[in-house]
Amino acid sequence: MSSQLSKPVDILQNVPLSIVLVTCVASVSLVTTFWLGWAIWLIAILIVLAWLPVISMLIKAISRQSRYLGFFCILLITQGGHFIEHLAQLIQIYMLGFNPMHAHGLIGTLDIEWVHFIWNSWVLIYGVFLLYYSRKNPWLWALAVIALWHEAEHVYIIDCYLKTGMPGVPGLLAHGGALWGGLPISRPNLHFLYALVEEGLIILGYLRERRIAGLVNGAPTQIRRRKKQSLAESV
Repeated sequence: MSSQLSKPVDILQNVPLSIVLVTCVASVSLVTTFWLGWAIWLIAILIVLAWLPVISMLIKAISRQSRYLGFFCILLITQGGHFIEHLAQLIQIYMLGFNPMHAHGLIGTLDIEWVHFIWNSWVLIYGVFLLYYSRKNPWLWALAVIALWHEAEHVYIIDCYLKTGMPGVPGLLAHGGALWGGLPISRPNLHFLYALVEEGLIILGYLRERRIAGLVNGAPTQIRRRKKQSLAESV
């Protein structure tokens, strides 16, 4: 059991506890500035910037064991941030009573159709790249399917936006959508589910790759071995 836990502990030890504590204190302090009248988007950006050194140290520590997993971890963390934005939007709607058209998450200036389209295109491309090196990972195959459909949603949405100039159209499957009138679910709820499922699949895919790489039991695998296996399977 101790050997199974050794690698995660080694990774965490690459981030000094003092830096983590200072970052936590800074984050809490920034949250309190909301009651001083600071814009919520500014607070969110400052908190992200405060955590960047910690995140960078974690990714570097993972990359020293496996460059592939370090690269994988970037998608896991960034899509996690995207999911938090969708979660914040639902909190604004259902707990704070915001009109859905005025619920823009933490960084409202980024809640525009072009940002959604570009972000989901990036997740799809990133996921396909990971899948190229891990073709036996079922979670990455599922991610590719969901991300492709999610991309189709945003291609339709951005097309409507370019033609009408109106943001916030339902898309394909949300209530009032282009396919059979959509499902009985609003666009914020539907896209929250998209983000939740994608992040869940990314986490499961990452954990599988970590186990295969031997990092769970303390036997790191080199990225070259992964490439050789992929080439052998394709022949």
